[in-house]
Amino acid sequence: MVLHGAGCGMVTTGEPWSTKELSTPVGAANAASLHVEFTTRTRSPDTRTSQEHLRDRALQILRQAADAEYSLLRANAIEAMQFAPEHLDPLVRRGLVDDNRGVRFVAAMTIGEYRMDSLAHLLEPLLHDESESVHAAAIYALKRCAKTVDLTPLSSMIVSDDPEVRANAAVVLGDLGNSTAVPVIRQALGRGMERVNAAKVKMVDLQLAEALVKLGEVRQIEAIRAALFAPAEEAELTALACMMCARLRDERAVPNLIRLARLTGQFQQPAEVRMAATWALAHINPAGTTTEVPMEYVTSTQYQLRVQAALTLGEIGDSASLGVLTTMLADGNPLVQVAAASAVLQVLNPAASRRNRL
Repeated sequence: MVLHGAGCGMVTTGEPWSTKELSTPVGAANAASLHVEFTTRTRSPDTRTSQEHLRDRALQILRQAADAEYSLLRANAIEAMQFAPEHLDPLVRRGLVDDNRGVRFVAAMTIGEYRMDSLAHLLEPLLHDESESVHAAAIYALKRCAKTVDLTPLSSMIVSDDPEVRANAAVVLGDLGNSTAVPVIRQALGRGMERVNAAKVKMVDLQLAEALVKLGEVRQIEAIRAALFAPAEEAELTALACMMCARLRDERAVPNLIRLARLTGQFQQPAEVRMAATWALAHINPAGTTTEVPMEYVTSTQYQLRVQAALTLGEIGDSASLGVLTTMLADGNPLVQVAAASAVLQVLNPAASRRNRL
């Protein structure tokens, strides 16, 4: 399960790599922790000094992760640095030439999302990348940076039988906001990918629906709302639908998101769904969301849930959670450390957090 931040989500598990909402390379679960210690102080720091020190520690963790052996950590470090955008440049530059296509994809998308015009010239080689997903990300970034770029390749990508390529093309077309893409996305919806796992097909179709909503086809939001009621064995689909409702600012979904997050007893949802729904509620209205649900999982034996708990706390943005997040910066799993670092930066930089909710 992956939580979605500004646009690219932090990843905990998955296949070799798929879309920015889904997964990048496995293997980081057993990586060495990113050891960054607090500097010893001879006096009790005031609140501002303490927070500055905490922010520095989070930044150090992300810089270490950006150079880690595991590509999963490198990709997530770029994602996490969105809440300290003044430090993105060196991470993105390295990411564009990374050996892993997931890292290159995230780096290129980041240039587009932040309109990093000064790096746009570095995208040209990615228009010929062996990965169509990376090619799509380069098109997106160049267009967002107001550069001339051929959008035609996206038409074939959106009907690809490769779920990774199709889903990433949908993300790009939806985020570019060009309504002329509606017919080609409609052509892809519910068609092809006969050899792909049915659960994955549903997730990709949901991403196509989200793209269509972004392009003005508002009735497609019903498919996303319906996924909130998916059966228990499709919890990942429900969690993805929660995040989509948040990104689309679907206030009509709020009662169902509350139900998914807060029901207990025999009606209680899996942890992944509860936190995804809480994350979505925080994304829509952080002031009206409590930390109760993610706090239940900050010490979970499953590192994936600790990652999700940290990211959810970051989205809620309550400074009272900084104590827990500080502890999580020293977690034995580096993915949790990176997620906690992201959350710390998000809580300490409300302006960047608000930007990512737009």
